[in-house]
Amino acid sequence: MKNYKMHILIVLLLSFTITFQGQNSTSISNLLKDTPSLTTSQMLVDYDSLVSYINQVSPIVQFNKEVRNIDFNKHAKKIRSKINSKTTKEEYLFLIEKTLNAAQDGHSNRLGRSLLDIVKTVWIPQNIVTGIDTSDFVHSYKYDKYIKDHFYTKSKLELVYIDGDYYNLLPFSYKGKEYPASMKLISCNNQKIHSFVKNMEQLISPLRWDRVHKKVYNETFYTVAEIYNNDVLKFTFQDPNKQEKILELVRNDTVTFLEDKKNSFGYNNNLASVITHYFEKEKIFYAKLPAMEEKLGDTLIHRFQNILNHSSIKSIVLDVRGNGGGSDYTYGKFLGKIIKDTLQSNVVVGRIFSSLNCKYFEMNKDSIVKYGLSLTKDGIKLKNLSMFYNIIPNYSHFYPEKETLPFEGNIYLLQDRFIYSATSNLSSLAYKMDRIISIGETPNLLGGMQSITSVFCLPYSKVIFRIEPQIDFTDCKTTTDLFQNQVEHFITYSIDFLHERTITEEAIFGKNFLIQKDPMFKKVLEIENQ
Repeated sequence: MKNYKMHILIVLLLSFTITFQGQNSTSISNLLKDTPSLTTSQMLVDYDSLVSYINQVSPIVQFNKEVRNIDFNKHAKKIRSKINSKTTKEEYLFLIEKTLNAAQDGHSNRLGRSLLDIVKTVWIPQNIVTGIDTSDFVHSYKYDKYIKDHFYTKSKLELVYIDGDYYNLLPFSYKGKEYPASMKLISCNNQKIHSFVKNMEQLISPLRWDRVHKKVYNETFYTVAEIYNNDVLKFTFQDPNKQEKILELVRNDTVTFLEDKKNSFGYNNNLASVITHYFEKEKIFYAKLPAMEEKLGDTLIHRFQNILNHSSIKSIVLDVRGNGGGSDYTYGKFLGKIIKDTLQSNVVVGRIFSSLNCKYFEMNKDSIVKYGLSLTKDGIKLKNLSMFYNIIPNYSHFYPEKETLPFEGNIYLLQDRFIYSATSNLSSLAYKMDRIISIGETPNLLGGMQSITSVFCLPYSKVIFRIEPQIDFTDCKTTTDLFQNQVEHFITYSIDFLHERTITEEAIFGKNFLIQKDPMFKKVLEIENQ
């Protein structure tokens, strides 16, 4: 009787498990309901189209191969071999995600919800993007949700990378065990942390390149679901007392932070606003610019002029920390109002001369010559690529207005690693110009003068994605120089300062914190007092 009851129990458990698995499978499929069904041959055509698009448009993949030893096509060949008659739609989407990640470029990726909105409501109506049916967007919205929910996890550890090492910003507890702040991360899944992350080229993008310490890093690497072994990721930390701390984090689990996070260290959110101060004693106008939105350039001009109406201004501090980019016209408006002379440089940018680019940009060899572009240039080139170049002597990054405001002092640019796109362009400009002095960190992402990305849609799955078509050769003497990340006065944060900055009740962009504690602002004062 006992054995019979046990048999019944096992059957019931198996039945429950099978039922649960069936329900889980159905729920996953429901996320992708009404998205295109794909045969194996369609997956292969779709995939080959993706690889072809990337190779024909992105000069960055060739830069990565030559300089960073990241071989996109080697990755793509391995990924393609996994497509077969048993490949599900869900698995195929993951392979697409891995392939775009392998391009290792912050401007080349599948479009998420916010970018889909912009392309659909702005770029297509303005003919910036053509050839994509807006009725196909519904599929990419579903793909985005599915990939966010299943390719990535919702785990959060608040890791930061400082001077070649990872640390946790906040103390936390997990499964009854407490972990202090400022622990150094030594390994992950029993592998040295830097080797572990280096092998994630297909899993997360972009991997930032720390050229000083010759390492790549990503502070959210642990959010990739695939690296969890049996749903567990093992971290080995070393606390400030050199004691080893082991954390075995279950996938999608959350730790309990033991201190409140008051301030973020990263890209600014969409709600961040312009902050301005006038430091009376130092005669400094300070402006925190959270994003490169053109209307914010007008805000800076208005607030600067208000101060100038009743006070003298010796220098300007433009704080772009956390500014992920936008329009170059934003800073151009402000600089054009306060600088009389046009800041100029000899610009050289290049794109691949391919059939796809010719079709996308509606050009050919004759039109390239007609519009003053060139199929050749002096100096360094990327290997095995046929390219065309836009060579612009004495290029004006902005144009002074007829009536500028009276200001002759220095302009200081405060930057951290969380700048990109147009903000990275401003950083490059500052490095080349005597009038603008850059202070802070380099973003460790490929910079220089970039352009509006090319947007494509795969033929069968209808996945919508973008590719950066341009690379900046300006002032480059070696291919490594194409990375274009420079800063005049390198200042980084210590883990102790970052911890304090994260939990403080003070306004971190307020006058008191800036002048008393902020190391980048203190560097401004040091230079001003020399």
